[in-house]
Amino acid sequence: MPRNFARHEQFLRIFALLEILSDARQPIDDQALIATLRERLGLTRLSVRTLHRDCEFLVACGYPIDQVPQPDGRRQGWVLSKDRVSSRKLPLETLTLLELVAFEVGRDLLKTFEGTVLWTGIESLRHKLERDVSPALLSRLEKAKQIFRVRSPGDSIYASRPRLISTLSGAITDRNEIEIEEKTDQGSTVVRRLLPHCFVIDPPAVKLVAFPAEAGDALTPDLINIDRIGKVTTLDAKFTPRPIDPTKLG
Repeated sequence: MPRNFARHEQFLRIFALLEILSDARQPIDDQALIATLRERLGLTRLSVRTLHRDCEFLVACGYPIDQVPQPDGRRQGWVLSKDRVSSRKLPLETLTLLELVAFEVGRDLLKTFEGTVLWTGIESLRHKLERDVSPALLSRLEKAKQIFRVRSPGDSIYASRPRLISTLSGAITDRNEIEIEEKTDQGSTVVRRLLPHCFVIDPPAVKLVAFPAEAGDALTPDLINIDRIGKVTTLDAKFTPRPIDPTKLG
């Protein structure tokens, strides 16, 4: 079991830094490198001091990395000498224990989709990941998974209706209006015509974000728990999607 996942994050950061510099056509300054690394790895913060320490580590490993003046002459930028590294082929980026654990946690969080087309994609990706991982790393993964436990959301409520999410996602992608039968709190069923925009996942619930077709220019969409949706009919009518701020959805 790993004692510190920060070491794994450090490896990913240094490898990403090496790839970014290898692909760069001109020197990259500190702030541009930090912004690229944060976006690529989802880091919330990365200091200039840490960046310099990573670069110094790569230099110590024999990679020809240096700071040189940028074209504007006002700032320094990091560069990897292509001539000196041409004989040194960069190793292929491998899967790490941290990445595999993160995937397993994400998979467990999405078990509510078991039996749907989305779960098919998740399991296919899991198979590809495990196929390319060594037995030794898989053994370590089984132990490391004990660090993060996800409470089971229970049995998938969508497994008995595998076409539901597929039909809704197809309508969202193609911008087709839909007609649904929705169960109310009173147990009755109402027929609604909607403009489906996206899903919001709030485990274990999955909600459809949609505007009522008859509401004209309504600014606030409805959130419909999809386990209340009965029959879904995709209509021929198209619609123009509206901007949605997920953080403001109720």
